[in-house]
Amino acid sequence: MTERRQSETYEQCVAAWAIEEFDFVDVTVTANAKIRGILSERLRQIDVLLENRLDRNPEARVIVDAKLHGRPVDIEVIEAAEAKLRDVNAAFAVVVSSGGFTKSAIRRSEDFVRLRLLEYDWLIDEYEGSYSNCLTDADCGSQSLLWSVDKVDGAGPGWLMYKYGKCVRCHTFHVLCQDCGSEFPVHDGHTVTCECDDREWGAIPESEASGHEGIPESTWLMLKRGKEFYGLQRKPIGKITSQVRPCPNNEDLTSRAGEWIARS
Repeated sequence: MTERRQSETYEQCVAAWAIEEFDFVDVTVTANAKIRGILSERLRQIDVLLENRLDRNPEARVIVDAKLHGRPVDIEVIEAAEAKLRDVNAAFAVVVSSGGFTKSAIRRSEDFVRLRLLEYDWLIDEYEGSYSNCLTDADCGSQSLLWSVDKVDGAGPGWLMYKYGKCVRCHTFHVLCQDCGSEFPVHDGHTVTCECDDREWGAIPESEASGHEGIPESTWLMLKRGKEFYGLQRKPIGKITSQVRPCPNNEDLTSRAGEWIARS
């Protein structure tokens, strides 16, 4: 395996690990996300992005950087992570390293950057099988679709049981409806009906989903059940975030992540 392929595999397995660690009811996890920076005004690649599921306030963001290094990560990586989190207006960053961290890096990380050691061999053994093939017609290659944990949401008269997935290359939403067993992609701007009689799934731009005008910052995975619409998950589409709005769940996301780091 080439060094580049090893690094890509490590990043993908870190994303699968983040799904297991962070995929709470109120958090959406996106691997290989792109966000346009407020300061740099250019697209910033985020290995793993954690956001509040129902509120796009950037101050609820946590970014995860995966570093496959044969030696301990030094201070410049921590400073780069801090610069990136400021550019995308995130609450803090988590730097995951296969080779540990220098004392300087540990000291520098105290304010806004959390550190986690995940050895390459252990991570690959645990998470390499977490991906499946993208179901779109795009040339995404094999093992590019990362599924969420099982989801249960209130939707109309009963409960909705499903999984959602996002391809790390084409970023298309996928759905596994646990009630009928259907598994399918949902392309942006389109809807799909599963084998359940009353369910239509769609990937809808934020402006259409909310009724607000303007360029959308996210695409929503939505469910139409009867005459009712439900926003289930969302993904960023890279627009500059110019306004910060209060988010009642900010504390939930950042404090949970902080507690998880402390446990590790």
